[in-house]
Amino acid sequence: MIDPMAGVGDASGPVPGSDATGGEGKDIFDAGAASHNTKAIDRIRSFMGIVSGCVAGILGLTGLEGLVCFLVLHMTVSVALLAKMNFDLREYSRQSLLAFLVADLQKCGMSFMLFWTLFYGLVFLF
Repeated sequence: MIDPMAGVGDASGPVPGSDATGGEGKDIFDAGAASHNTKAIDRIRSFMGIVSGCVAGILGLTGLEGLVCFLVLHMTVSVALLAKMNFDLREYSRQSLLAFLVADLQKCGMSFMLFWTLFYGLVFLF
């Protein structure tokens, strides 16, 4: 699989859309490109968790308002990533759409909580 997001692949490889596996009808899966894509998406989502925590803390959101802020911003970033991939998730990942949208919620949620409480305390308590 030639992966434009990871910059992996060469022009002499299989032509996209052609049968590159010798008649089996399955496309080639490049583990290196998939790993690079996963790391890039992970970095973006981790940064999103930190930024959304700062935003929620500065705005003074508490309770469910902060949780809704995190969920909305997480879904917004996930849809933006899908738009960057031209909504062709199978070209870049082997995840289902639902798995892609809710991936890393727990890890990003922890970063969000840390920065949410930090910035809330800095702005409203000190």
